[in-house]
Amino acid sequence: MPFRSVYMTSCLLLLAGLCGCAEPLPEFGKVTGIVTVKGAPKKGLAITFLPEPTEGKELAINAAGETDEQGKYELRYSIDGQQDIGAPVGKHRVLVYDPRFATIAQGEAAPPRWFSLDYSNPIKTPLRFEVKPGDQTFNIEL
Repeated sequence: MPFRSVYMTSCLLLLAGLCGCAEPLPEFGKVTGIVTVKGAPKKGLAITFLPEPTEGKELAINAAGETDEQGKYELRYSIDGQQDIGAPVGKHRVLVYDPRFATIAQGEAAPPRWFSLDYSNPIKTPLRFEVKPGDQTFNIEL
């Protein structure tokens, strides 16, 4: 009987320890903005905020959004199957993708580029923003 009691106690302690190992979620800020290309809003562009790797974040959570007819976007994040509005607080590299280039059939002519490919490259993008707690607006001019 004592062995069974020790065994059950050990299992419960191990289970409790494992449940406490999950890294807590960071703080988030609500991020919105307008993307314009040469002064005009563009619909359908994908915006991604990548946490700056030099910040030492162990739990990198990307946030993304898509522009509407007025060029407006709102960032959302997803982690462990849960989605919500916002981006993690901290410094970010910002990427802008033109999804028209993802669906070009072989042999089909590519549409004209609206902006430099550097904005879609995590290493080369010149866009950097710092997300803070609360609501904020980051307008992007390409």
